[in-house]
Amino acid sequence: MNAVLKLIPQPTKPSDCPPAKRNLLTPVEAAALLHMDHRTLIRWARVGYVPAHPLGEGRRRLWRFFEDELLVWVGAQSSGRETALRIAA
Repeated sequence: MNAVLKLIPQPTKPSDCPPAKRNLLTPVEAAALLHMDHRTLIRWARVGYVPAHPLGEGRRRLWRFFEDELLVWVGAQSSGRETALRIAA
């Protein structure tokens, strides 16, 4: 049995983000991280404006957010704003 397990190919490429850094947040926790209301964050998740992961089907689904994805998204939003301000000036 152990010989069979050794024949299973192991992934050679490490994952992009270690599991320790992948913090799964509820809408309330994610909204606190972004300093906004959780209802607005859920509304943005429904339309696809913010990176989010739905759990379940239909309108009453649960939303979860990865902390690292939100931080990258915020960084992309702020860098776009700075570029627009430089062009306008």
